[in-house]
Amino acid sequence: MIKSFNSISVKVTDNKLPKYQQLIKSLLQDIEMGELKPGERLPSINEASEECYLSRDTVERAYTELHRMGVITSIFRKGYFISDTKSNIKSKVLFLVGKFTDSNAQIFNSLIDSIGKNSVVDIFCYQYKSKKFQEIINQQLGNYHYYVIMPHLIEEDEETIKTLKKIAGDRLILLDSNFECLQNNHSSIVYKDKSHIQKILLPHLNLFNKYSGFNLVLTEEDYFDANLITGCRDFCESIAMEFQVLDGLDEDDMKAGEIYFTLNDQDLVQAIKYADKKQLILGENVGLLSFNDSPLKEILSGGISVISDNSSQIGVYAAQIIKDNSKSTQEIELELIVRKSL
Repeated sequence: MIKSFNSISVKVTDNKLPKYQQLIKSLLQDIEMGELKPGERLPSINEASEECYLSRDTVERAYTELHRMGVITSIFRKGYFISDTKSNIKSKVLFLVGKFTDSNAQIFNSLIDSIGKNSVVDIFCYQYKSKKFQEIINQQLGNYHYYVIMPHLIEEDEETIKTLKKIAGDRLILLDSNFECLQNNHSSIVYKDKSHIQKILLPHLNLFNKYSGFNLVLTEEDYFDANLITGCRDFCESIAMEFQVLDGLDEDDMKAGEIYFTLNDQDLVQAIKYADKKQLILGENVGLLSFNDSPLKEILSGGISVISDNSSQIGVYAAQIIKDNSKSTQEIELELIVRKSL
């Protein structure tokens, strides 16, 4: 028996999405609710076009995407049928980042570990370029059930907002940014304001008092939160410590009696090499602080102190939102992990 769209809840009324995506979304919801069951035959493209008041091309595109996703199957001269959802349908997740970093890798791995075997996560990189960002999203619309996006260095301009609004709010999860223009019509996982970093450092003044200077090491091609500079500067001013921002780290920059806070792991390795070459002892006459933790930093040079943003927890939160099919806003706190290098 052919299932008529008039007898189920297929609706194409969400003007924020292209019509073929609206049809896909509605059909997926009906499958999840049990309105459409494995083996049931769908209306033909012409019949669906008439019932839903859509063009034939729109229905054909929706059916093609659903077929590619394994949601429906086609039999020559017989039509389209709902696939065995238990064995064929998996939640497909797009994870979009500006660059492949250790922190993003931790988020990606924890997302995969937490989301379960019935989901597939693909990672894309937009290289901190707005045009590439928009291009990837537009090309992948309708190909995924959820879009986990970290929009670093992406402005909230008209074209970007227009692109993000093409994704249904209950399918969009923003990490480390929460575009106010979207009016919270999505899920988000953000860090507490990094300008408040002084609050996590002040309780450990005994570690900082033996140093006279604080150097924040940045690398031009990497993303960093400008609030991090503000937070470090405010902390140094509160304890009368000299503060400066370094563009990368050279051997001449390494001096006794100072702290070096590296955001990039390559700069961290260079700092260790320079300290060793100048016979400076970490935690005694030179301090070293890194951003984001890893198992290697627990043992490297006796232990590297870190300011951690709990990257793994972000992946866990994102996975939970997907599994619950819910909208949520989560806030992640920074923490200081003290080891020998301070």
